[in-house]
Amino acid sequence: MQELHDIPLFFSLHNISGTVKCTSPSAVMFRSAVINAGYQISSSHCNPLGLKSDAPWDVIWDIMRCWVKNHPIKEQPRDSPGTAILSKSPQLEANFSRAVAALSKAQVKKVNRFLPNPESHWGPKVRAGRRITSKHISLLGAEALNGAISHQDGNGAVTDKPASDTGATVTNEEENEPSTKRQKTGDGEQASEP
Repeated sequence: MQELHDIPLFFSLHNISGTVKCTSPSAVMFRSAVINAGYQISSSHCNPLGLKSDAPWDVIWDIMRCWVKNHPIKEQPRDSPGTAILSKSPQLEANFSRAVAALSKAQVKKVNRFLPNPESHWGPKVRAGRRITSKHISLLGAEALNGAISHQDGNGAVTDKPASDTGATVTNEEENEPSTKRQKTGDGEQASEP
């Protein structure tokens, strides 16, 4: 089924299940219930869990009330929104039997609509030529930085050196401190070094 373009807003099945504090029905079962009630439903293009439907909210909540009848939940506080919603009896008896139109052609062929990230820590990297401090390395890890290579000197201490192809330089924060830093004197006054 194509996305419903005349419906501007979408809702999340997990959010409405969270409102009534119940286990979430599968997307196929919920779609089937909406289709069996005589309404259209489709996925959203911007959220993998988003659903668009021309069904009024009364029908959506009636379907959830029928779901909770079949899958009982724990007692909720009286002032919770879920209790107020579930206190009404459903006007519509939801039919959760699988409808043929509940899956689109792409879903039947198992084509991914929302692709996963190609690798871990995928996304914006450190910009070119930026000074990479030991703080960056401790946060991101040396392997996540393309320009930093760790070497051991003769004493066994690890020093970070930049790779020649990236132009990034690795520095310690202590090296970045100005030599004219103000220091306290013994009598509580601050003096500056020339």
